[in-house]
Amino acid sequence: MGVGGMDVRVVLVEPLYEMNIGYVARGMKNFGLRELYIVRPQTEIGVTARMMAMHAQDILDSMTVVETLDKALDGIDYVIGTTGKTVPKGIRAAITIHEFYDLLVHSEIKGKLALLFGREDYGLTNDVLRRCDVVVTIPANPEYPILNLSHAAIIFFYELYNVRRRKARLLKRASGEAKERLMRYFAELLEEINYPVHKREKSLLVFRRLIGRSFASEREVTVLYGVFRRTIKVIRASKQERL
Repeated sequence: MGVGGMDVRVVLVEPLYEMNIGYVARGMKNFGLRELYIVRPQTEIGVTARMMAMHAQDILDSMTVVETLDKALDGIDYVIGTTGKTVPKGIRAAITIHEFYDLLVHSEIKGKLALLFGREDYGLTNDVLRRCDVVVTIPANPEYPILNLSHAAIIFFYELYNVRRRKARLLKRASGEAKERLMRYFAELLEEINYPVHKREKSLLVFRRLIGRSFASEREVTVLYGVFRRTIKVIRASKQERL
């Protein structure tokens, strides 16, 4: 399953413990990810992994085991490395997972993304980090900042899931046409209530800015549109009765 306009491939590089592989598969299932690649696993992937995976057996059934990182990155457009250690000079500075979330939410990038996790004892090597387009870290207690592989992976999967949900909501934003229609009805309403002419231009500007800053959805604009239309109709009917 994709994130916004991107598909995601989870890549475990030389994982040491079968248990973590199972937990990662389970986390992928929890948050709608499907494609798992494992580079040179340092353990068998058998009963223990399947026990930890629980209802994510399909993730393990369809996983791809490869001998080189190049094969794991075949067809990938963006490589995202994860790290809990200080990134040395010469490698792109790490951003926080929250900054990574904002990057994905507000970008228009499309393609296939690989999310890399290193082995449990020392993570991704510097050579691998140099190949990454973005390096991401999870802020944690400086006295003990290194998370277990599966725990870190779950946090990333959760944030990617939230990106997908946020993107879906943004796609439902009100169109420019719908907002202009709302502005026309607001202008009509000001006219019907005899709002002072010299104040109307400023009121329209304030209302336009309010709607713009709120990133109103199509449904929200439609509700306001209905309220304004109904209000105008009632005012006009009242005027007719007085005549």
